[in-house]
Amino acid sequence: MKHLITLLFFALQGCSIHMPLKQVPGLRPITQPANDTPQFQLDEQACLNEVDKIWPNARHENAAVIQFRQCLITKGYRLLS
Repeated sequence: MKHLITLLFFALQGCSIHMPLKQVPGLRPITQPANDTPQFQLDEQACLNEVDKIWPNARHENAAVIQFRQCLITKGYRLLS
């Protein structure tokens, strides 16, 4: 039983490491409905590009998520989540 729990733990860890971008917590923040515009999408992509320069393989890291959210806030967006 102990081996089964250990195996399950490692399997779940592997799944969490390879989450698709849309499932990475914090990278798809909830914003005001008025922010659902082409300009927001451009700004969101610009912020993702900025994060990728500093965190090329680590978008899921807390520091990268914080930097992404801060970038959107700096551009004038109000995040609700």
